[in-house]
Amino acid sequence: MYKKVRLFITLSLLVILTACAQNDKDSVDVGESVDSFMHVHGLSYDPQEPYDLYLSTHHGLIRIDDEGQWNWTSSAEHRHDLMSFTFRDEETMISSGHPAKASDFQDPLGVIISKDRGKTWEPIALHGEVDFHVMEVNASDPDVIYGIDAHGSGLYRSTDGGFNWEVLETKGLPEDFATVFALVSDPGNPESVLAGTQRGIFKSEDGGKTWELKSNEQTFVSGKGVSQQSGMIIVYLYGQSPGLMISHDFGETWDSLNLVLEGNDAVTHIAVHPSEEGVYTVGTGEEHLFQTADGGENWIQIAENGKPLR
Repeated sequence: MYKKVRLFITLSLLVILTACAQNDKDSVDVGESVDSFMHVHGLSYDPQEPYDLYLSTHHGLIRIDDEGQWNWTSSAEHRHDLMSFTFRDEETMISSGHPAKASDFQDPLGVIISKDRGKTWEPIALHGEVDFHVMEVNASDPDVIYGIDAHGSGLYRSTDGGFNWEVLETKGLPEDFATVFALVSDPGNPESVLAGTQRGIFKSEDGGKTWELKSNEQTFVSGKGVSQQSGMIIVYLYGQSPGLMISHDFGETWDSLNLVLEGNDAVTHIAVHPSEEGVYTVGTGEEHLFQTADGGENWIQIAENGKPLR
């Protein structure tokens, strides 16, 4: 029996964390400037061009370059509703979600990849079967990926970069997988995983098969491995001591990164710069983007309510 969880996740926050619908945006040209966007579904710096930041949205992928220019990466056919977008490796983007209105892909997308920085996408697994609202690529071993289908069909795991998946028989994790907000795996040990759920924070040491409750006082609604250093992660905690936090011991202790959002807003996605220590960008449920270049000492806002601040 679980201990009583003193977490109060409001209806509006649940909507923020689970929002997704089929793409219905009209046509657009590659490279067209972005005036506004809807939903933050993923954030990642480019491993090869580390001052380029990519933002996945309800209506496609956006590239924000080092001069602060915002542009769509693809034409209408590939402007998918990209959920859980990130880079799998230096050459490959990976995502899930729903197809663009002009696409002939099946809905849901399953697992898709791009080899041309988001200009085109290709399904590689579970096409027409799953919509991973939660997908965690291990920071040091990108072959190991965890995913949770938006419809709560189970916890999936891949050990070959997303081409093949198994549905894990889990023990100890809440049975309603749709109540799992986020997963984050240890950058130094991909078998070690934390889950932020409505019941609290759970931990697995065997690749997601067995779980134990670590905290019923707080949960996290987003998470990211910071580097290949074991135990180093960033999450947005909700409940007791809320805010953006960094841990150097895989969640045993936390240090604040000095970003606490007002009202029911929460950080939903986190990007960690691949080469500059302490450089992070976060996106929120209310469609704000914030950046720090000094490990959270100072933050600037680069988007507000879905509109770039140029």
